[in-house]
Amino acid sequence: MPEETVSGHIELPADTLAELLRKLAYPSDASVPPEVIGGLNVPTVSPKVYALADPKLKTIDLSLWLDSVIETLSKAADWKTYYHVSTNLPSQLANVALFINHIPRVEKLQELLSDQLRKNKVPEPPASSRLKKGDVAFVLYHTLTVLVAYSGCFRPQKAVDTVQTFLAGISRWDRTPKCCIHALALCCHEIPKAVDKCLSLILDQMSRKISQSDLAMDILEFLARLSRLPLAYQSIGEEPLRTIFGICCSYLRDSREKRQAIADPANPKSSNRLSNQSGGTATSTSNKTELPEYVYALAYHVITHWFLAIPIADRSTHVGWIAKNLVWMDEHGNEIVEEQSQVILDMMHRTAYLDLGETMKPTIPLGSEGNIVKQMWLVGMSIVTIETNTITGWTRIIKRQASGTTCASYQQLTAPLPSHHVGARNPSTAGIRGPPINIYPQHVFLTHHSTIAPIAIPMQPIVLPENDQTRRAIGTFDRIDTVDGHKAGVIFVADGQKEEKEILANTDGSEAFHEFLIGLGTKVRLKGAIFNTQGLDRENDMDGTHTYAWRDRVSEIVFHIPTMMPTNLEHDAQSTNKKRHTGNDFVNIIFNESGTPFRFETIDSEFNYVNIVITPHKVSVPRSSLPGGGGSDSTDGETRYFFDVRMMCSASFPKIWSATAPTVVSAAGLPGYVRQLAFNASVFSPVWSNRGGGEHISNWRSRLREISRLRERYANTGNTANVGYPQMGTAEDRGGAKSYWEGDSWTGKLANGGMAEAGQHLLSIDFTRWT
Repeated sequence: MPEETVSGHIELPADTLAELLRKLAYPSDASVPPEVIGGLNVPTVSPKVYALADPKLKTIDLSLWLDSVIETLSKAADWKTYYHVSTNLPSQLANVALFINHIPRVEKLQELLSDQLRKNKVPEPPASSRLKKGDVAFVLYHTLTVLVAYSGCFRPQKAVDTVQTFLAGISRWDRTPKCCIHALALCCHEIPKAVDKCLSLILDQMSRKISQSDLAMDILEFLARLSRLPLAYQSIGEEPLRTIFGICCSYLRDSREKRQAIADPANPKSSNRLSNQSGGTATSTSNKTELPEYVYALAYHVITHWFLAIPIADRSTHVGWIAKNLVWMDEHGNEIVEEQSQVILDMMHRTAYLDLGETMKPTIPLGSEGNIVKQMWLVGMSIVTIETNTITGWTRIIKRQASGTTCASYQQLTAPLPSHHVGARNPSTAGIRGPPINIYPQHVFLTHHSTIAPIAIPMQPIVLPENDQTRRAIGTFDRIDTVDGHKAGVIFVADGQKEEKEILANTDGSEAFHEFLIGLGTKVRLKGAIFNTQGLDRENDMDGTHTYAWRDRVSEIVFHIPTMMPTNLEHDAQSTNKKRHTGNDFVNIIFNESGTPFRFETIDSEFNYVNIVITPHKVSVPRSSLPGGGGSDSTDGETRYFFDVRMMCSASFPKIWSATAPTVVSAAGLPGYVRQLAFNASVFSPVWSNRGGGEHISNWRSRLREISRLRERYANTGNTANVGYPQMGTAEDRGGAKSYWEGDSWTGKLANGGMAEAGQHLLSIDFTRWT
């Protein structure tokens, strides 16, 4: 690791120095006599920079190097020099330790790049290079992205300049929108307040790019990341929220048409739509990697997260607009609300006026078992269970929906009968205060769900029988978690380690590794855990006593961490018990302190698609480089970590994420940045894995399907008390009346505040048929 000196130079080991010189070394020009200054050959006439590969050289004056870089980029007098300097600069600046003593010059470089990119002062490359200004801008944006990690050392106002510069790149050049969106995703973690100030403009620019289908994943992943970072959207209002929902609904329409085209390539309408949107044929390579199933899943994911991010007082104002845009027309003119849209509607139904998560079963006992009466109903797309103590009136209500389960306690308060009331009992002999209530679940149900207004027959509740079949169905439903579960390995690689065997044998990590874990999630006890531990033992501590996990209202990720699992090399030399978990994870996070680049094949597994490789760099930041540090002694500062983050994918896996190019992240921004990368990769992986054999079904959709199965089982059979309904049972059972199915049209007339079919008014108001 480089060490600082009082002189402002940096002492370098020979191999590090040689590597740096290789990066700075360019062909010499004999016509320009170089002047050797502080180890760098800086010409006196030309802005070209030369490196003297002298093995005895021990120091490099990086201040002079940065001055030369700034001059080269500002004047662009020599294209060849400009090209070499600009293309190598990002990898040099990524080594924060080299430049942290020179923050004023680094900040000056940031100002120069921002000014050139915002004001379109990017130099025009010569025709012989076959490059465009957009190609040059792309390289400069790469450098500016690396400089985001230095933001904590810059003046605060520079953060807004940086965000505005990336914002300009979304629309100015054809090649820069993708890299600028990725950079803005990093800014959400590093400089969230600056993102917040520019958020309306950012969303407006992204909404203008929705017709550019190759940006769909990038925009939606940015919005998904942003939704989990409240500091970056503190000032968001109604219009920006509508913009977000509008972007998602547009992508839903687009992905739906592409999926239809893929499913029915012979349909000329589908093929034409696909061709028009992609700018090519329906079998273009770009479409194959766009994977509309992922865009489809991600768009719904973003809608859910942003609806829950809205303050509860304002949520209901967005329900109608979102609901309207979830309905689409098929080619026959039928209005369709697809399954995933139904669970979004269900989620809004549960949370529009409630800011609680999953509720727990009431702990208040209902009383003597002999007094408990239980009844279950299918009400729309929910299962309602009511248990009532007929004597005390205490009632437990459980409502199971696709997006969650709500439990509540209820007691009807009844005034004591006056002493002269006929049949009044003496409280002292009754054993309770006042007479017995004699209340049943059906009364509670009618109180909360019905009036005398007629209920259209197809919409009337369905009584569920209390039998083994129903109990098994409820048990299956309850075992499906209310959040989508994800998992990822977190693997520590110690100094000098290169082989899987020694890596998995690690029993502890470094200080930086532990700090990363603390930010990544919450340390949770495994034994007795009531959440899905993604295969980790919950009974006998076979996989360790604790792990780290993270959860919100929609998703949960559990981390498989080998250093927290038992290690017994005598009986398990290959650490196969640890590999049993990390080897089956689509995503692994590699914390690499080996000192050498990590190879994807090091942890060998056919199931591992993505490795997120983190390489830490410990840097001593001088006080003069800290905000407000002034001219203080440069040796008196603080130690900070910066991290190189990159995503490595298996050969068959598309490289679609921002961090497939190396990204420099600060210690503060690292856990959230990496966690969201892991989430995105974990959502994408099963979609990619199932791309030839059907879509991946979310937990909410699985719960909805269980409710649908119950409706199919009991709505049109003679197995329940509902056999008398016109739509129930066989045609003979129904007396020839119509049977209603999902999707059927139905007409009726308004009556008494409800709706009844002509000739069936009595059946619409007789609530005893479904209680």
